[in-house]
Amino acid sequence: MPTIIIIGGGFCGVSLTHALARRPWPGGLRIVVVDHTGRFGRGAAYSTTHPSHLLNVPAGRMGALADDESHFLTWLRRGDSSVAGDAFVPRSAYGDYLEHLFNEARSHAASGVTIEARHDRAIAVHTGEGSPRVALASGEMIEADRVVLATGNLPPRDVDGVSAIAGQRAYVSDPWAAGALGAIAGASSVLLVGTGLTMVDVVLALHQHNPDAHFVAVSRHGMLPHPHRDAPTRPVGIPSSRWMNHWNGSASELLRILRDEAHAAADAGMDWRDVVNGLRPFTPALWSRMPAREQARFYRHIRPFWDTHRHRMSQRVAVAIEELAAADRLSIVAGRIAACAFDGHRVAVDVRRRSGETERPIVDAVINCTGPCTDLARTTDPLFADLRARRLITPDPLGIGLITTDDGAVVDSAGRASNTMFTLGGTRRPALWESTAVPELREQAGALAGHLRRSLV
Repeated sequence: MPTIIIIGGGFCGVSLTHALARRPWPGGLRIVVVDHTGRFGRGAAYSTTHPSHLLNVPAGRMGALADDESHFLTWLRRGDSSVAGDAFVPRSAYGDYLEHLFNEARSHAASGVTIEARHDRAIAVHTGEGSPRVALASGEMIEADRVVLATGNLPPRDVDGVSAIAGQRAYVSDPWAAGALGAIAGASSVLLVGTGLTMVDVVLALHQHNPDAHFVAVSRHGMLPHPHRDAPTRPVGIPSSRWMNHWNGSASELLRILRDEAHAAADAGMDWRDVVNGLRPFTPALWSRMPAREQARFYRHIRPFWDTHRHRMSQRVAVAIEELAAADRLSIVAGRIAACAFDGHRVAVDVRRRSGETERPIVDAVINCTGPCTDLARTTDPLFADLRARRLITPDPLGIGLITTDDGAVVDSAGRASNTMFTLGGTRRPALWESTAVPELREQAGALAGHLRRSLV
């Protein structure tokens, strides 16, 4: 009986487990899911219980199964038939859904399929002659036929300028670590590094604890995520042949084309959101057509603008953020953190604005809201550090994931594709660019499940 070890019990791990478990396996299959948090189905993204932490994609498109986009909505309507397909529901509800899927996979697996859940941390993968073996922090070694890295989001790396307060209570290096925000819930003034969706979540959570608190959010461009529209329309069918066939692969030309498409959409009674939504199925092809130098230019210069348009807030969340800004409870600053120092029990932060001016707010706490670490050449995560040391993986030059093949096999430092180790999710961004949202990840899980079965049966 073959064994597949899945490292990670978040969305990718659950979606893949479910896809494997419902397929027929003539000789049986053993699936071992290893997760260091023990929260199988929730991961960092869906463990929150805060009511203002909503999904950023409508419920009708959040199904975790590759062949059923509306599966989550159907599940929701079992408890409340009035839930609309365009509703942005709490992330905790999605965590409940994924937990249900994992339990369903275990209890209704195809004949001969067994699923084990291990609350442990994978710290190494040993390869060589014979089957790979996964070493766990508990000391156990599990032999497998295939290993899948479904590790999800890694904790953020510390930003420049915070070394003087690192490790202190006033600095939160990872807002999603257990108890991290609870430790500073009473803070009256907070500086947040980053102005993306993580910042939005953190501000809303802390505001509920202390409605009088003031927040300063700092990022290079000082841009907030755009809101979704209340009434989404049908995505524009792009890229169209009138420009796709003539695009030269440059990042700047792509930006110009998308602006033209947005203007055309506006003339047709739609807007740029429809263009961005319509681009999703073609994004991997567009990304792969860019030469490496153009991918680097896109990443350095265009990515911040892409992220604010692509990864959006629900209208409800956007209104809450706008109200905080209008009440002078939230200030957005374009700049960077130059240095931090303690001023008594508080923290003085030197903020260098893009204009060249420097200001020095004094706050109760500083929170790193820059998002997960994607640079696997620099992460201190023990598993990836071991994989690097054994030269079993190749982090990509842009620091956004791993070099992989089309079927998700990891590529080692000598350029050889593995026959036994695969990955899915954010680690595949170098090949796909769009590899973080549920609509893309469920397709990866379904495709990888099919590939693993074909290779083992």
